[in-house]
Amino acid sequence: MALIKSRRPLGGKALMPVFPALDEIENRMRTFFDNPLTPFEENFVAPAIGWMPAMDIVDTEKELLLIAELPGLEKKDVEISIEDGILTLRGEKLEEKKENGAEKKYYLFERTFGSFNRTFTLPRFIDANKIAAEFDKGVLKIHLPKTAEVETKGRKIDIAVK
Repeated sequence: MALIKSRRPLGGKALMPVFPALDEIENRMRTFFDNPLTPFEENFVAPAIGWMPAMDIVDTEKELLLIAELPGLEKKDVEISIEDGILTLRGEKLEEKKENGAEKKYYLFERTFGSFNRTFTLPRFIDANKIAAEFDKGVLKIHLPKTAEVETKGRKIDIAVK
């Protein structure tokens, strides 16, 4: 649905658009340049490029905690690996297919599907041998325990005069 600008005189009451056809053309052109993949919603659908799960990284006293929202996925759909200090989270959410040969007509389709791949460089103070993960109700939690030797804070170094 396109919005049509109203013409307001200095007094304040809205009037009908002077040239509604020109306003409609302006709105369509604005829509086209704002989102060139879907200039007219009824005729074009932008192809799904994939999706990126929402993630949180929480720093606690004993660990870093990566939390990923993975709705509709199961444990078998997700893979976590670590190599050379880089943690990789990958998976795939498959699109639902036709059921019993029935054709479906969608009026609104906002869910996203496809594969994803997220990588994180681990800080030096993470003990990579003790990383653990848990998956419950579409939420993946990756526990990254800190080592006993937590990275020291920065400090100012005094310069001695000789």
